[in-house]
Amino acid sequence: MTKRSVATVIILTLVTCGIYGWYWMYTTSNELQKESGQSQLSPMAILLLSIFLGTVGYALFGYDSAKCIDSLNARRGITSDNNVLYIILGLFIPIVLIGIVQNEINKA
Repeated sequence: MTKRSVATVIILTLVTCGIYGWYWMYTTSNELQKESGQSQLSPMAILLLSIFLGTVGYALFGYDSAKCIDSLNARRGITSDNNVLYIILGLFIPIVLIGIVQNEINKA
């Protein structure tokens, strides 16, 4: 999976008014799906939902990415269950969700 600077991802998302966030979400969903095999939604579905339904798409991305990250962490012997946190952040503060998910990917 691609390791990116959390600050760079957040700054690019803010500077491009969210467009980079959509690109990041699509590529990250794709990488998580390939790496963990746990994804329930296609990356394109998540992208389209976030474009047309706003934060609902980010909440679904949060749920989906939490499942994938939990699966990857379980392989390393780390247990975590951040589903609810990711959904709430996706609904109310998507930029924080982006930072947290990228940070978890960088740890893996």
